[in-house]
Amino acid sequence: MTHRPNTKCHYPEIMKPTDEELIKKCLKNDPVAQRELYDRHSAMLFGVCIRYARNRQDAEDIFQDAFIKAFAQLDKFEFKGSFAGWIRRLFVNYALNYY
Repeated sequence: MTHRPNTKCHYPEIMKPTDEELIKKCLKNDPVAQRELYDRHSAMLFGVCIRYARNRQDAEDIFQDAFIKAFAQLDKFEFKGSFAGWIRRLFVNYALNYY
């Protein structure tokens, strides 16, 4: 599976939610919010995976596994600092422990 970030926003521009709003909706299992959060951060996070992986296939595996882990641990995000920084750190740590 080749990673291709979806840049289409699932909300009208005027109603574009913040990361905090999306996270709160994700915690309530809102699939539209989950997709939006994924689309918003996937390109940057796949870049992290490419930097730390030995090859593209490993990067794709790390990306998928780390996103599953991130969504499972969303309740641990304390809204202190940026969500992008929190999830990036999670991806870096996952990639470092992958091998």
